[in-house]
Amino acid sequence: MLIRFALEKDKEDWIKLAEDVADVFRAPDMANDPEFHAYMDSKLSKNEAIIATDRMTNACFGIIGFSRTHNRITWFGVFEKYRSNGIGEKLLKCAINQLDWGKDITVETYPDDYPPGIPAKKVYRKFGFIDIDKTLTDKLNNPIWKMAIPTTYKKKGASFHYNFNRYSKWAEKNSCPVCQGQEAPYPPILIKELANSWVECYEEAQGRLFGKCHVLSKKHSEHFYDLPRDDMANFMADVQKVAKALHQVTGAIKINYEIHGNSMPHLHAHLFPRYLNDDFPSAPIDYRITEPSPYESVEEFNWFVEKMRGLL
Repeated sequence: MLIRFALEKDKEDWIKLAEDVADVFRAPDMANDPEFHAYMDSKLSKNEAIIATDRMTNACFGIIGFSRTHNRITWFGVFEKYRSNGIGEKLLKCAINQLDWGKDITVETYPDDYPPGIPAKKVYRKFGFIDIDKTLTDKLNNPIWKMAIPTTYKKKGASFHYNFNRYSKWAEKNSCPVCQGQEAPYPPILIKELANSWVECYEEAQGRLFGKCHVLSKKHSEHFYDLPRDDMANFMADVQKVAKALHQVTGAIKINYEIHGNSMPHLHAHLFPRYLNDDFPSAPIDYRITEPSPYESVEEFNWFVEKMRGLL
């Protein structure tokens, strides 16, 4: 199964899905309703619709629509023949991730005594939605209940999983913060500017690994495979140079290399020194762990930076 943002080419599948779930929505003519078509166009243009498809056949399993502006789920359907396979849960999770957890996330659905609406309500409740208003009606005067996930201040990541519109904007060179010289909210320490990159680090090292740093390309590329061969070779030569110095300065057993770009779609490589006593034996590094700092003092961190600068 592939979960992705719905595109204009998916509109025909969405119309067929609307026909399939029309009885559940108590809207027999929904697929032909101009208002619904305008809704679909709006969601597709704003990246506010997520679709589940079969990877091999591209068959549509279900679609969910949401509103970032109003912080709510606005449409949710799975083809009847594909229900009870966890598809709805996967769609709802992705939609919730795109919304603001610092505010109530809402949805309008049907009362508990409406059998066709029970499966969706079970999914909503599984994700923490609770009933907050049982007095509403839809445009056909059918009773509607409003549900919400109450405000939470749980920290979200910065990747495209939570903010796809920002990611897609930054992927363009003309809007990329790196290319436009914008200072990061939490500026890194510049270890050294090299011919093709900048070498940077933070005292709050990811994975709590002493010496963790990254090499940031001077050439913009969202995807590593898009970088011209010569530029790629030049960038990797810088990575190689930094890794050799890092190995020498830190005394690590091994340097791990990772290229992500899920939060900042401008090419950069993470270098993780690995130690006999690190926290991830036979396991991948959890980069979300940053505290306590692996540096015993500010002086030790500054020592690391100066040693790296000397070798580079």
